[in-house]
Amino acid sequence: MKVLINPSQLELTLALNRPKLESTNLESIISDIFTQVESDKDKALKALTLQFDQVSITDLAVSKPEFDEANQLVSFELKEAIQVAAQNIERFHRSQENKEYEVETSPGVVCWRKSLPIQRVGLYVPGGTAPLFSTVLMLGIPAKIAGSSIRYLCTPPNREGKIHPAILFAAKMAGIETVYKVGGAQAIAAMSFGTESIPKADKIFGPGNQYVTAAKQYAQRLGIAIDMPAGPSEVLVAADNSIPASFVAADLLAQAEHGTDSQVIFLSDQILFVDEVLTEIEKQLAILPRAGIAREAMKASTAIVVEAENWSEIINSYAPEHLIIMGKYEELVLKKVINAGSVFIGKNTAESFGDYASGTNHTLPTSGFARSYSGVSLDSFVKKITYQKVSDEGIRNLAQTVITMAEAEELQGHANAVKVRLEYASSIREQQTSDSVSKIQTFIRNDFRDVKSYSSARDEFEGLGEVFLDANENGLVTAYNRYPDPLQFELKSEISIAKNVPSENIFLGNGSDEVLDLIFRLTATPFLDSAAYLNPSYGMYPVLAKVNGVRTIPINLDSKFNISVSEILSQANGSKLLVICNPNNPTGGIICKTKILEIVKEFNGVVVIDEAYIDFCTSNSVVDEVNNYPNLIVVQTLSKAYGMAGLRIGMAIASSEWITALNSIKPPYNLSSLVQKTAINELKSINWKAIKTGIINERERLISFLKSNKKVIEVFPTEANFILFRIPNATEIYNKLIKKGVIVRNRSTQYNCADTLRVSVGTKIENDKFIQMMQKL
Repeated sequence: MKVLINPSQLELTLALNRPKLESTNLESIISDIFTQVESDKDKALKALTLQFDQVSITDLAVSKPEFDEANQLVSFELKEAIQVAAQNIERFHRSQENKEYEVETSPGVVCWRKSLPIQRVGLYVPGGTAPLFSTVLMLGIPAKIAGSSIRYLCTPPNREGKIHPAILFAAKMAGIETVYKVGGAQAIAAMSFGTESIPKADKIFGPGNQYVTAAKQYAQRLGIAIDMPAGPSEVLVAADNSIPASFVAADLLAQAEHGTDSQVIFLSDQILFVDEVLTEIEKQLAILPRAGIAREAMKASTAIVVEAENWSEIINSYAPEHLIIMGKYEELVLKKVINAGSVFIGKNTAESFGDYASGTNHTLPTSGFARSYSGVSLDSFVKKITYQKVSDEGIRNLAQTVITMAEAEELQGHANAVKVRLEYASSIREQQTSDSVSKIQTFIRNDFRDVKSYSSARDEFEGLGEVFLDANENGLVTAYNRYPDPLQFELKSEISIAKNVPSENIFLGNGSDEVLDLIFRLTATPFLDSAAYLNPSYGMYPVLAKVNGVRTIPINLDSKFNISVSEILSQANGSKLLVICNPNNPTGGIICKTKILEIVKEFNGVVVIDEAYIDFCTSNSVVDEVNNYPNLIVVQTLSKAYGMAGLRIGMAIASSEWITALNSIKPPYNLSSLVQKTAINELKSINWKAIKTGIINERERLISFLKSNKKVIEVFPTEANFILFRIPNATEIYNKLIKKGVIVRNRSTQYNCADTLRVSVGTKIENDKFIQMMQKL
């Protein structure tokens, strides 16, 4: 190992230069191989395998008996090790699955991005001097998780025409059913063109020698995607004398034994420590089975002695495939590192953990490509497609912006494509406004259409009264002796300000449950009509339906609590009511505003959007649309974000005709004077915006904790003030928390909610208590 002490910039540059690969005849060799395979396909593969691997093969594909034989030949201990590694690799890569989030960039304009699997992936595992079955796991498992429909493996056969048993066992573990006995550049050519046996790949993965690397780059020029260019394996170890010299020596040799062209760099701040490491290297080489290979690699390696403050600059310049940082300078160096394939931190973290079983992927960029490439991950096996959908509201809000920009670029066709839609939407809107009042009457059940609301004497005169002797009240007591305002005018005025909704569009009830009960009663004819709702959801919907004699139609969400608009409309078809809790309880999931309006537009009955938790994600509320859609009623509450659950104030927000109809069947004094006065004072005196922000911040803190908790299997996305999470033995956990004085909600009995708990976002102290108790379980 060459040692440089405080090298000059030129010396450093020369030391960090990778050796140039012999490429004089490489291009022509690769071109010739590709031409043969494109022309003669399987015949060429067999001839090239005989030429380069000195073995004649009849069948390119590994047969089932060969898989069975391999399974018998792999030892129990190795099988067990591979299984543990596979579990960790799968766990880590599943955590990379992209959640599909919709973003409303402007009101009525919804954009989202979706990850879709690359359909045909060809995986390459080199032969060389050791069976790299671990690479099979690193490539096959993320391909399986991504959902690639065609996944196959190419790897060179041995002199007997067979594949190493461990490679075949690992392939089975990784969900790869098809393995071909083809290696080298000819395998890459086969994946690029396709042959009678081997399907054409959309993307090619895997490391290899200079021929494989050149072949992958050649394939890229033909339009085939590759994971990354690959070169000789490499490591940079940065360590000081607080670390045992044996650790450093072992890490350097672990890389050197890959091949004689392996790249090994050692950074330290003391020459005496470097000497210790060199002595230890000689000791370990004496007992290393692949000492010859490692010794050759070490001859071309370099140790650099510089101050630790310069390490990060050297690391970033070299951009190593593997970076090991150990010792007292870990934090100093790490915060400045920006170029590395994978980083191994601390004295216990040998690179070997990442090579095999920690869970991270060991297929990494070499030759300095870590400056611009990432290692293989789940993202490597997917492509991302963007989507957007514009509603009528979106046209109204964004059309002029697009028209102005298109005309400024002198692209009148672009502008016209928006103009024609804007004009059409405007004409439809005018027609809907004129039709809406008459249409609401058709949604009200026949026997309720002529109901007149209860009227007190105080509703029947104009002017100010001085002596009230009309309601049989007790005039001797003056605190709360008078009946409350039956239409809650002052409270509605304050709510109107808080919710940015006209008072005439607000109906107040004794909690949302009373509001929902009255909506069921007003619209659905007993024993004739049905009500549909998403399942799982708020448990009162089926209760209210039952007490009102209304059939229920639960519309089941999928395992991720998602469902398409078309599926909702299909299953709800024929129902009088469709109730959607948004954000949903107990899942916390949200259906974006554009999709809600699509449902409202297409559904023939009344759509009730229960927005009990909408104050935590107001951009998805549809309250501003109630005058545009006669079949839309929005239900909200002051119980959640406004912290007035004890006052029981719910509301319906709808067109004024709906409000009149609801007032006609409600009890006359459904909100007491005390409740009304208290709510008015609370709305006026408290900074609710700051409180909601605080709740959202605490929610994110709880989500972060739950995601980091190894016992928790899944944390579901939430836009509410609670979090649903899946944990094994949820009922047992729930009971243990109760014993500790922490009460959460066990949702395990609800549809698709097996082993789930729902935790509300409390105060910081309450949340800390929950976190502490969860950590102790």
